[in-house]
Amino acid sequence: MVYFLGRDVNVALTTEHKLLGISVSRGKAYVNNVKMADVDAIAAGDDAIWDTTAAHGLTTGDPITINMDAEANTGPGGGTSVSTVYFARVTDADSLQISTSYDGAIAGTGLLANGDSASVGQTNITREITGTSDSTEPNTFIFNRSWPKYDSQDGIAEIIADGTTAAPLQYSSATDRNRLTDITGIDLTLGKVDEDIAYFGQRTPLKAEVKNECTLVVTMKKSDSRWEVLFNKARCGVVSYEDTTKAAVDIDSLTVLGTSALPAQGATELRQGANTTVQLPNQNFGYRIHLELKSGASGEILTLQNMCMTDYSVSLNVDGVTEETVTFYGYIEPKIDANSTGYTTLTTTSEL
Repeated sequence: MVYFLGRDVNVALTTEHKLLGISVSRGKAYVNNVKMADVDAIAAGDDAIWDTTAAHGLTTGDPITINMDAEANTGPGGGTSVSTVYFARVTDADSLQISTSYDGAIAGTGLLANGDSASVGQTNITREITGTSDSTEPNTFIFNRSWPKYDSQDGIAEIIADGTTAAPLQYSSATDRNRLTDITGIDLTLGKVDEDIAYFGQRTPLKAEVKNECTLVVTMKKSDSRWEVLFNKARCGVVSYEDTTKAAVDIDSLTVLGTSALPAQGATELRQGANTTVQLPNQNFGYRIHLELKSGASGEILTLQNMCMTDYSVSLNVDGVTEETVTFYGYIEPKIDANSTGYTTLTTTSEL
């Protein structure tokens, strides 16, 4: 929160995708709300090995969650529960063990026991924005454009926060992980570039808008490496494709909200600048940023769409505090919502 022109200003950041989010943990960035693999069998034993029907694509130490195909399914047993972050210990390309901590996954300790074979057919290894994480270094979550909570069983169950009707910008609870903290400065610049076009025989020239630019510079106290990771690995957010061949870009229709289906791991990726496989215009390009200028039910939120990170720097101020500055840049005209939720509608192709 910062004090700006007589007002307290809250800042929230999401991806532009309706379903996909990002998590950062231990110097790595991951696409969230993705199915990594279906579980084929769980071997008996205290340090059970989980076999998957296809290559899971995980490395030892990666955060994962357990997902059941339907809410009526019981958990897979063996000490596991849904809505909890575990860590993978990879045994081969299509099998793994599951530990309750990152250090345990690396060392091979704290591994879960065998699960309930009756539920194997409904069990998936997923990566979702939900649940708890390793207390020694919790995950940093960036929610998706719709601010959903994923309940690990029945898809996107509710929008915004746990049963509340107010915006997550106003709360500091665990459900409010979109809001940026320890902000020390905000610099917002809005501008338009016009061009006068004169036609022969016409007395009045035409004024055409050729560029709409929006620059946001956010300065924060540096507490970890999350912004370095995002700038180096996902400065343009996330993108999804219709399938793992990546032949065409999917916008929002890949996974319908309210179902338990999740996109496959090979059909999603972090965006880092130009990508020849991405078709334009891409409506899910970049991040969406909300500036809460006035809180409450009749609040005032300025929403910046399709913003990308263009610069990142670290500085040491005169008080000995390390600060980091992230610069976002976009071309979409900002929206002002006179409510408490912010603008979450998909950017239209005409706006790009």
